[in-house]
Amino acid sequence: MIERPYDGCGKGLLGVRRSSRMKLVRTSPERQRADVLASAASTGGHIIGWADDWEVSGATDPTTRPKLGRWLRDERGPYDGLVAAAVDRLGRNVVDCLNTGYKMRDEGKLLLTHGHDGPWDLHDPVDENRFTMGATRGACQYRKRSAA
Repeated sequence: MIERPYDGCGKGLLGVRRSSRMKLVRTSPERQRADVLASAASTGGHIIGWADDWEVSGATDPTTRPKLGRWLRDERGPYDGLVAAAVDRLGRNVVDCLNTGYKMRDEGKLLLTHGHDGPWDLHDPVDENRFTMGATRGACQYRKRSAA
């Protein structure tokens, strides 16, 4: 079962989904769910819960988001890591994405995103740079959409 309660196995992941616009195909709830489940399954993980922040701006600091923030502040119980459909689903700007990534790294938790093979290793400069590029790409795409 890909969705089940936390069991202490080391692979109990929180599924992170966010969208400020529910109708975009690339970021639709269904698409994000499929990507999150695929990423969790690819590493033998399972989803213990969902941090679904719908109609929440990516400019909102992840620690203050209504759903994800409670997990990041350790108010919801144990979890072994986060899995998101893309780096930019963690936050809109590079600083928020990196802060969330470094929190997972420093706490020894897994960090997964769809399209990246296995967990991110933010101790590795190459992986850290790729993660940063993913965050930057998301911020640039947002600015292009806003300017149009």
